[in-house]
Amino acid sequence: MLASVVAAVLLVAPDAGVTCGGAPCRAFTSAKDAFAQVLAERPAILAVGEYHQLEGQPKVPSGVRRFTRELLPSLKGRAGSLIVETWMVNGRCGEVEKQSQAAVKQTTKRPDETEDEVTALLSLSYAMGIANHILILSCDDYRSMLDGAGALDVEKTLLMVREKLEEKALEVREKGEAGTPDKPLVLFGGALHNDLHPAKGDEAYAFGRALSEASDGGYAELDLLVPEFVSDDPELLPQPWFQDALALAAKGKVVLVTPSPGTWRLVFPKSTAKSKAKR
Repeated sequence: MLASVVAAVLLVAPDAGVTCGGAPCRAFTSAKDAFAQVLAERPAILAVGEYHQLEGQPKVPSGVRRFTRELLPSLKGRAGSLIVETWMVNGRCGEVEKQSQAAVKQTTKRPDETEDEVTALLSLSYAMGIANHILILSCDDYRSMLDGAGALDVEKTLLMVREKLEEKALEVREKGEAGTPDKPLVLFGGALHNDLHPAKGDEAYAFGRALSEASDGGYAELDLLVPEFVSDDPELLPQPWFQDALALAAKGKVVLVTPSPGTWRLVFPKSTAKSKAKR
């Protein structure tokens, strides 16, 4: 009996003695085990940010797909609500709705399958008993997303999305639906709005500080990094922990880095040629 308990502990325990550019850093054999370390902190609000996959990048599982398959099941019976950074297009706003959606697609350059992956995320979370929420956009919101030439106004769009996410999070907490250590509220979207310590110039686009204050410091930021998508990211390259984390990911490890209190970076293992063929 004792031997089996010890073996079980060893299976989930992180590798010892791992450092990533001086930042606290642990390597795991599975993303589920790394995620368990974040959940062990019992955040009232867990904001998960994904470094998006772009058209033309390697055909490996995206952050959305990995979150759905590898991390979301750990929230069953635990999370109260999930807010996803997406909205439903219903055609009620006519041409401006079509224009704004086309402008978003052209600017973000996300693969066509991303929409299906987000739908799969919402479907599974609903099946698990987690209350789902998406953003509700008005016709005026769609208009605000476009500049005079009909192109995406990136600044106004980022501000609008941040405001919608923050408002929805506060609404869910106010209703008592989620937002406590025993019943956390989970947000899923891009790795910008969830920043607890946003880069200079990005402060207006991030809800991290506001939601941290609203939850009395019970806020956790978790960013998901797929090595094939972020290896040359200009914002990540200067980070002292980044290259060490990529080196561990290249060896098949899941890496969990804590650059600052309340923030985590989960780096998935670099995919093999065999796993690429299975996508």
